[in-house]
Amino acid sequence: MKKIRSKKKDLIRLAKRVYRHTAPLLLGEAVLFISVALLMMIKPVEILSAVTFVVGAMLVLFGLYRVSMVFVSTQGFTAGTFDVFFGLVTFVLGVVFCIYPYGATVGVIYIFVVMFLMNALRMLFFALNVARAGVRRNIADILVSVALILLSLILMFMPNLAIGVLVWFLAIYLLLYAGADIYMFIRLRQIKRMIRDMD
Repeated sequence: MKKIRSKKKDLIRLAKRVYRHTAPLLLGEAVLFISVALLMMIKPVEILSAVTFVVGAMLVLFGLYRVSMVFVSTQGFTAGTFDVFFGLVTFVLGVVFCIYPYGATVGVIYIFVVMFLMNALRMLFFALNVARAGVRRNIADILVSVALILLSLILMFMPNLAIGVLVWFLAIYLLLYAGADIYMFIRLRQIKRMIRDMD
């Protein structure tokens, strides 16, 4: 009987400690994520530019690290030529991201849009060749290919649309994450109430 009471007290103590340490973090994280998500929805371009700047700063540091490793290494420049080249390219890319965050973001979007457009054109030519071969029920493939080409062209001439959509997706993800935190906080409150009733 004493063992059962001791285990019960240990369980109550553990639950109280978990609530005390976890509940404020969950609530704080939820408030932070909701605030950031709302800010991202109100000013998507500015937020993405700020994120691009942070990524650029990280690339600069990583590039400097890769280049500096050659000087620390005992093998010298012969073994580390690739590291120096990769480090310099990363460093330059990071500087571009830091100085022109918006332009760098648009540039990355253009690269993906061109790849997207090439893939959509390839799909269209494939669908047309299949249709020429006499295979029926191919209208859906052709329509999807045309829709992808139109979407690629819209994004090519309106890159801000892609930026806005990307930031909105991130904002929705943060809101869902905050919702999960709030749910866990509510569950912890329920557990705390149950434990208080057990005391």
